[in-house]
Amino acid sequence: MEVVKLLLVLAITLITLLSALLLNYGAKQSDFFTINAAVIICVVIIINIIKFKAWGVVYKRYKLSESYPLVSLFFPLVYGVAIYNGEAQFELLKSLGVILILLGVYVLSLKA
Repeated sequence: MEVVKLLLVLAITLITLLSALLLNYGAKQSDFFTINAAVIICVVIIINIIKFKAWGVVYKRYKLSESYPLVSLFFPLVYGVAIYNGEAQFELLKSLGVILILLGVYVLSLKA
């Protein structure tokens, strides 16, 4: 696997994580609609436009079957952030699931 491809997809995955964290933060606000909520929504829209453009670059350079499975790295990151924020507890079965995801991404990245 090329390092550049991995870095591009990891950057897109981190952008997705940032978008999810912003939406989570916005959803926890007490008021239904405030200036802060409007700003969060605008920022998330801009982030997703950037992500869309970045995927366009990745798909022009690399095969979909090689790059898209790397998006699965999002799930272990979300689990780690949820544990860090106290929204989830460390559980053996979930951790084994994260390990399986990482192993699956590794296996898919191997050249036949």
